[in-house]
Amino acid sequence: MGYSELSPRIKKVYAQVRYLDDYHWEIQGDRIVGIHKKSNVHVVIEVADNREHAEKLAEKEKADGIRIIAIPDKNVFFIHNGVFILTYRYIKATLADINDHIVWSGFKVIDDGGKLIQEDFYEYLGGALINHIKNNMLAGQDYVFWQFYRCEECGKYVDVESLERHLRGHGIKHHEKSEERYEVFEINFRDEKVYDKYGNEVPREKFSEEAKDFLEEITSGMRGSP
Repeated sequence: MGYSELSPRIKKVYAQVRYLDDYHWEIQGDRIVGIHKKSNVHVVIEVADNREHAEKLAEKEKADGIRIIAIPDKNVFFIHNGVFILTYRYIKATLADINDHIVWSGFKVIDDGGKLIQEDFYEYLGGALINHIKNNMLAGQDYVFWQFYRCEECGKYVDVESLERHLRGHGIKHHEKSEERYEVFEINFRDEKVYDKYGNEVPREKFSEEAKDFLEEITSGMRGSP
């Protein structure tokens, strides 16, 4: 099949996404599949005739990955059965939001046929994405995601920037580690609290002294922002 043989609707939707280079794009008949290049998370975009048709599609068996159904109706954006149903022109912004919620969460150095390579891990924070959309929250303005390491010695959470210094205090050589996995927390500037990926508050007493200083610095900085 050549590009000219695609339906006008698929072409219109593809035109909305093809410049988003965080994804590798494939057109598979009546759907468009985006593969997030860093994390390999799949986004499946389908096209429906209208809102009612989209809801029926959303109730069918789920496709692997994140699912979006685009419709020509104006000013439509809602979530039905875990599926994003939206107007064509909202697709680009939604994919950008999804990209913001795919967050690096660690690495492991592995042997790959005689050479050492770094395997990176990512998490898609879908629950947080829906919450942020509902509350009209903007990344970098209302919240940021940050990586925290749970220290194997004291059990406290340490922000990634302070990890080497913290481990040194326990006599651990940070550079000797070949693997690190992090908890991705949301630092919320609206209420100056920290939440885990399930939306539960993480009490300050669970953080190391270095992490507490970091949290105070970053939240106080946002307090002074216009």
